[in-house]
Amino acid sequence: MAELIDERRREPRKRLANRLLVRVIAVSLLLLVVTLVATMWFAYPRAKQQVIADLQLMIDEKLKRNQQSLSLVELRGEQLADSFLQDYRAFSTDPSLLEYYADWFETTSPGVQRLQERFFTGERIDDSLFRGMSVFVGPQAKPITDEFRARLVIAVRVLNRLGPAWQSLVSNTHLSFPENALAIYSLDNPWGRLADKDLVMTDYATVKSTLLTENPERQANWTGLYRDLSADYWTITYQRPIDWQGQHLANASFDVSLEQLLQDLAKPITEQSFSYVLNESGHLIVSSRLDHKMYAQQPTLTPENVDDSLYQAIAERITQESFADAYQVWDDLDANYIFVAHYLGTPGWWYFTAYPKEDIVAEALELPVKIALVSSLLVFAVLMTLWYFVRQEVSQPLTRLARMARMLNEKNYQDIAQQSERQIRSHGEVRQVTNAFRVMARRFVKANNELEQRVQERTQALSEANCKLEELAHLDGLTGLMNRRALQNDLSAVLANPSTEDFFVMADIDDFKPYNDNYGHEAGDQVLIKLAELFKRLEQSHSYRYGGEEFAILLKASSHSVVVEQLQALRAQIHALAIEHNFRRHPGSVLSVSLGVTRVRPSDSAAELIQRADQNMYRGKQQGGDTVVADEV
Repeated sequence: MAELIDERRREPRKRLANRLLVRVIAVSLLLLVVTLVATMWFAYPRAKQQVIADLQLMIDEKLKRNQQSLSLVELRGEQLADSFLQDYRAFSTDPSLLEYYADWFETTSPGVQRLQERFFTGERIDDSLFRGMSVFVGPQAKPITDEFRARLVIAVRVLNRLGPAWQSLVSNTHLSFPENALAIYSLDNPWGRLADKDLVMTDYATVKSTLLTENPERQANWTGLYRDLSADYWTITYQRPIDWQGQHLANASFDVSLEQLLQDLAKPITEQSFSYVLNESGHLIVSSRLDHKMYAQQPTLTPENVDDSLYQAIAERITQESFADAYQVWDDLDANYIFVAHYLGTPGWWYFTAYPKEDIVAEALELPVKIALVSSLLVFAVLMTLWYFVRQEVSQPLTRLARMARMLNEKNYQDIAQQSERQIRSHGEVRQVTNAFRVMARRFVKANNELEQRVQERTQALSEANCKLEELAHLDGLTGLMNRRALQNDLSAVLANPSTEDFFVMADIDDFKPYNDNYGHEAGDQVLIKLAELFKRLEQSHSYRYGGEEFAILLKASSHSVVVEQLQALRAQIHALAIEHNFRRHPGSVLSVSLGVTRVRPSDSAAELIQRADQNMYRGKQQGGDTVVADEV
């Protein structure tokens, strides 16, 4: 009862302190607001001008670097064009070029020829190492002439000579031709091997823009951003036509990938700003605001297929209006942003920086905030007079509350949950908070116990899933046999401790390509599955799908004769399947397999072992296939 009377006596003091604090805070806030409004009225125009000036300096510095980079690309284009034209004038009538063409190129499908893959993986010819080269010669409206063949060989040699020096500047270097062909140097992407066999490049804007009919002025040009469907990446392209005596020979060209553009142009000038780069037609080149992966299905980025209202408004203005100045400031395009525009003479693009107007307001508030801090110090002096009245009822309970908060921060939930009412000794709102801490701590203790149990269960499940994934990583998805990766692991284990009973077999389906071509790939897949089932039954062996129609087998046997007997039995089982194959090059009407077997030797490497078995297998194919060939004993 006495405590209740004492509490009631303190109520007027509490109400008086609250009223005093409310009035002082209200007066302080009013003074601060008046000061902020007055200062803002005068500071905003100056802050806006300063922000634009700062942006101008930063943008000029950034674009200077970009212009230098793009100008360097154009310079390299001139060098590439001059080198090609010089070689063409010197060697175009050299008959050896036609011999090179016949040796280097291959027909990959009707009407389509490509540079052989060895020129991409690495091939030394006449003291020159060819690497990273690929060529696509697509469908032709007219027969290929000897002069065009010579141009293609010259292009391969020029690109192989100059391309490596420019890898850090561009994504790739190429020479395109008006006859629907392209030679390219790229260590990362064999474009000439990947291009669709029906591709007609001159039907698309990139190469089409260089043709005599489309570009009579013979001007070099930069394309807008587009998606290369063959290489599956976004890029812009610089193209410089190469003409000689009225004939359009080729185009010296380079790709600059979207990733390279993002390294410079797409980076915002400040954390608050973002940028757009457009060409004069309003096509989007790059933007720091948009995720280019969203547009993987679009060949180019235009206002019609990019859902960005700011970009659409910018594109509409630059295509409908003409501008005398290369530097523009637009304050009326959007209610939330100021746009600063720069025209890039190289390659004829507009660079836009959007800066939030609210950030200009924030900078204008810097001075008022400083004034507010001074005013706050004066208010603090007044509030100190109230400190004595609130110390007993607020300060000490808050100290205990802070101690409890530190315990909570240290995750000492158990001690908080066990605190008694006497230890808390607080009143009013502070007491409510401390009680809430205690309840929270109890819940944390309970939740932590449940979480540890759940983590243990999830860890066990994850371990089991990882084991399954490891198993799947070593299996061939079609046949269920172990894959080439598993073969490499098992070969390493066998070669580390070889035995005279270890044998290695390479098997290849005879004339499988004609089978696929005539019976269909679905039938071919069924053949692979059936043969895999037979391989699995081979005693004391492990079978692998080596690739395509090739299989590999590791098995144990006491001698060559036993191995050959097992493999002959396997060959007979394959015959017993009676899989029709009327398109064999050799006599017979059922599908067959050639097998080459060799004993594992202590000095073998994996490559030597595979090569020896492979050679035995191909000896069998040279004998007509459908046979087992072993090492000579």
